[in-house]
Amino acid sequence: MIRIPLLTTEGDAYACGLAHGRRFVREIADNLATYLRRFAASGLDRDAAFTEAARWRKAIAAHNGIYAEEMRGIADGSGESEDSIALLNARYELAFTLFGQEARTQLAAELAEVVPDGCTTFGLLPEVTANRHTWLGQNWDWLEGVHGRTFVLRARRNAQPSFVCLTEAGIAGGKMGVNECGIGLVENGLASSHDGRNPYQTPFHVRCREVLNAERFEQASRPVTETARTCSANFVLGAASGHVVDLESSPDHVCRLDAQDGIVTHSNHFLAAGHVESLLEKISPNTLYRADRMRALLYPHRGTLSFERMRAAAMDHFGEPYAICRHPDPNQPSEKRTMTVGAVLIDLEARTMQVANGPPCMNDYVAFGI
Repeated sequence: MIRIPLLTTEGDAYACGLAHGRRFVREIADNLATYLRRFAASGLDRDAAFTEAARWRKAIAAHNGIYAEEMRGIADGSGESEDSIALLNARYELAFTLFGQEARTQLAAELAEVVPDGCTTFGLLPEVTANRHTWLGQNWDWLEGVHGRTFVLRARRNAQPSFVCLTEAGIAGGKMGVNECGIGLVENGLASSHDGRNPYQTPFHVRCREVLNAERFEQASRPVTETARTCSANFVLGAASGHVVDLESSPDHVCRLDAQDGIVTHSNHFLAAGHVESLLEKISPNTLYRADRMRALLYPHRGTLSFERMRAAAMDHFGEPYAICRHPDPNQPSEKRTMTVGAVLIDLEARTMQVANGPPCMNDYVAFGI
């Protein structure tokens, strides 16, 4: 087991980014190479990728200037160009902005294959947990090449809530985390036939950071719902004192899913109506059983769901290698091979995020506080 690195930052956005870039020079370069290979495997060459990255850099600056300043710090600290850092921070949307509706219709299976982030998530209300706290959990399944190039960011801030999150080297946003106000999130990648129809809207990773900027639960949903989106995504949001909501979002539509019997689970397909055609299950049918499997593992223990029970569910291998706890499939091409890159269990009342650096069956969880 290799413990995941921790970076603690203080100061303004640029200072945070500068420390990030200086600490993870090699890892940022490795992640950039991993994504360029992945894009190339789906027909997006380096020049086209950087053309889009430049457009996204300008879009991010227009949508969230503070986030753009943090990206500039990452670029200066790492020695990478600002467009390279923009490529990483818009990597969720990047593939989809390059294709029009006609191409998506003709190449639906290929586009679904490049969708970012497969995951299994859950949220638990206090009534079902052993310590009567609100919990969020996620197994983050993504490119094998990203494993070992992630870290925990602890940002101590004055103007906005401090937080702790799990992120990739080079990406400012942080996908899974909790802030000092007890607001937390985990999320899932989704794909719909409308993805790409609203180009250069606020990117997914910027929205994740904006959730962690929220001081109240009511504010936490606004980054998801307030503006149109370029691509689909699912957000499980929680707040200490017993609030959990699942927000499924596609470019022009958002659906709310509430916990049932104190539990909400999700994977990588739409559960609610209104999002037009859902794509990811067409080439990744394992998503159709992972959410139900997670619920089946948690449900019998309602009222006594402890950390150990949650960890046991996260270690489940039903359907392997495409299980909740995912291991690399040697039959996949190396540039497309996926695994559980990291797993998190978040206690919102304690403001603590437990992180396993890879498949949780092989890696212990380590606690990180704010």
